[in-house]
Amino acid sequence: MKERFIKRPAWLTIIVAALLLATSCEINATDPDYHPTMVEADSVLKSDSEYIIVLGDLQCYTNISDYFSYYRATMDWIWSQQQHGKNIKCVLQTGDVTENNLRSQYDVFREFTAPTAEVLPYIACTGNHDYDWVDGSLIMDRYSTLFSEYHTFDMVTAQIEARFEPGRMENVIVRNIINGRRYDIISLEFGPRKEVVEWVKAHVQEHPERKYILMTHEHLTSKGELVTKGVYSVSQFRNTSVTTPKQLWENLISENDNIVCLVCGHNGFSAHLTTPNKSGRDVEQILFNLQYQANGGDGWVQIWEFPKDKDYATVDVYNTITRQFHPDIHSFQFKYKY
Repeated sequence: MKERFIKRPAWLTIIVAALLLATSCEINATDPDYHPTMVEADSVLKSDSEYIIVLGDLQCYTNISDYFSYYRATMDWIWSQQQHGKNIKCVLQTGDVTENNLRSQYDVFREFTAPTAEVLPYIACTGNHDYDWVDGSLIMDRYSTLFSEYHTFDMVTAQIEARFEPGRMENVIVRNIINGRRYDIISLEFGPRKEVVEWVKAHVQEHPERKYILMTHEHLTSKGELVTKGVYSVSQFRNTSVTTPKQLWENLISENDNIVCLVCGHNGFSAHLTTPNKSGRDVEQILFNLQYQANGGDGWVQIWEFPKDKDYATVDVYNTITRQFHPDIHSFQFKYKY
């Protein structure tokens, strides 16, 4: 994918640079002494709400050394808020952990992620960049990914309810509780195999009393529309079955009313699509991707707030460095029922 970076105002660049200098020094990605920097409690996280923090594609954060500090600052913020007693239930990462499926990039990911993942469930999925490419962009072998070697955080593995394959992390269902009820996380590989989708379908139908949040890499366009043309998983994968976003909606999400929402990455920045399932209930499909932002992501996260005793979640895009919400609230702030 060709990289495009969104320019930001000069004043914001100065603020971000100053804040980074104030909170961190030059980063060595392989520094074994790395430990998160404690930052102040953030009042944006309310004491009577619970939260999911979503991180988009990390491929620029983990590939370009000039951007390491932005991922570190983001993880410092998440780690610190958990230490301050904020009710963060888990962190979701929407795929493309790396740019080229290289160990050096996974090392950066693991270095800055591990301290937070030791105290909070950090759940990621594979993106198209997390596999070996041949002849340009073809993925000949799903098992070429190093993802399962590096996504081995005890906090997550202890909460795994089910795995598609023993010892692997590309397709897992993780226990998660929001406001006292089960809202498990289904994390699926890029372009999930048809047999994986059938496995998930059987699981969610066996547990109608539970709710599920589904995460996979490719689902929405940058405009918040279902991807139906130019499906990357179809054009890239060989020697394997693939489920397109349309097929995933029709064969899994729409048919199972206990799948309450979906989160994805891959395209654009932040967008969402509301579609009624076969039962008539609206299902929110939410996109968040960092790679096209300045500095590989600029410290942005998506915050899902679950207020106590309410049946809806509020989604906002927030900068963990400047501690400001995205100014385009009409595009990036919305609610959905769960």
